[in-house]
Amino acid sequence: MKMLAIEPTSATEIVMEELVYTSEKSGLMNLCLAERKDGGVPFISSIQAIPTGDDLYSKMESNETFRLVARINYGKDDEFDAFSIDDYERMWTSGTTPPNCQNVSAIPDSKSPENDPPLFVLQEAIESVNASSPIILTVDFSKSSSSPSQLAYFVLYFTKVLNFTSEDNRTMNIFIDSVLMSTITTSIHKCTVVTLFPVHVKASTANVTLAAANSSVPFPPLITAMEVFTKVNATNVTSDIIDIVAGDSTPSMRFTFLSFVLMLCVSVLANLT
Repeated sequence: MKMLAIEPTSATEIVMEELVYTSEKSGLMNLCLAERKDGGVPFISSIQAIPTGDDLYSKMESNETFRLVARINYGKDDEFDAFSIDDYERMWTSGTTPPNCQNVSAIPDSKSPENDPPLFVLQEAIESVNASSPIILTVDFSKSSSSPSQLAYFVLYFTKVLNFTSEDNRTMNIFIDSVLMSTITTSIHKCTVVTLFPVHVKASTANVTLAAANSSVPFPPLITAMEVFTKVNATNVTSDIIDIVAGDSTPSMRFTFLSFVLMLCVSVLANLT
């Protein structure tokens, strides 16, 4: 099945793609590069595969593949070594703080919340400057598919603001492109995780809006982190497939779990000279 097309645009560009594949059985997985119909020699720099337990991204459909669009940690002013302290070596990026928001310290949840986000992700958040001002976050889908309509998988993480004088629980409405998707209430000392799937995205961008559910409540909306994936519509490919290694020795990996989630990261260093 054809999963995706990677097209380096310059000799210095590094292209990284992360796929999440879920399965209910163990076995072998063969990874192949296919020559495009318009020519070009397939090449690749590295492949990293990380099998996990079946509780990671548990709402993803079995035997389906999802492509990472964004994995954002909000409330950090600087970048960090994203691979060093995540159990699954996921790459987190620092999100831009909207002009109506401020960075705040948060209370991390050390009891393994859903999807096992690392502690460093849960220690910061952004919150709106006041309860009447919503948080609006834009997700760019322009590189995830050539199709104008996609099925997206959103995961939002919420931790409480570090405030020793208040134990407020915040109730927020979550909108995607002005459609109310969920209403949640945060809890003290606990990471609230909200998964939204399927979300039909019909444009190259989507706006996630977080708004206080009750305007009379003095606590503004906040968010700690967000992950966004799109479901890959795999298509059949013909005999023009070229294996990563020529001959009969096709690269493969064996998994011993009865059920697993495979996180596959593909890196391409485009050295075209």
